[in-house]
Amino acid sequence: MNEQSVSWYRGPLSRLVLQVSAGMENAARGLSGMLGRTITTGTLQAKVVRFSELYTDLGHPETGMVGIYLRMEGDLRGQAILILSVQSALDMADLLMEEPPGTSTTLGDLECSALGEVGNLTVAYFLNAMSSLTGKDLRPSPPAVMVNMLGAILNVLATTAGMTGDELLIIETVIQDPQDKLVEARFWVIPDLASEIE
Repeated sequence: MNEQSVSWYRGPLSRLVLQVSAGMENAARGLSGMLGRTITTGTLQAKVVRFSELYTDLGHPETGMVGIYLRMEGDLRGQAILILSVQSALDMADLLMEEPPGTSTTLGDLECSALGEVGNLTVAYFLNAMSSLTGKDLRPSPPAVMVNMLGAILNVLATTAGMTGDELLIIETVIQDPQDKLVEARFWVIPDLASEIE
């Protein structure tokens, strides 16, 4: 995306990217404390994509995936989601429950509850940083953990994203632990286009 204003944000996109980057780094720090290991973020990208392009880097629509989903509410509205492979979600559940990697083989109620707390903490840390930078009231909804085909998870995002045509604004990074690589998730922030922050 070039240096322009978008309807969600009245200001240069570069400033938005800096604010969101700080928020995502704060989310990684919170997740590091929760998991007891260093969690880092990758390069931040802000892009407008067509819905059909969402699958490009994630896989086939019928691939089984896990989405930890929250709505962002308050002065900044939108969606936030952590997208993980099923194996990465199982590994993360083991870390949270202090079990050796490979212990969890299915995502039952206990595992999904633990993953929901990951989403809740990650987005809360992200929004706390954004609130400090913008002076706006921002808060997360309760988390929902979706264990489903990738296509079904992405359809949830599309139907509530306030898309103009078939395009939406996605701000993305990869959250991972660089040592053992047991944790790897895409962290997407998808602003509602009708919501604006100056």
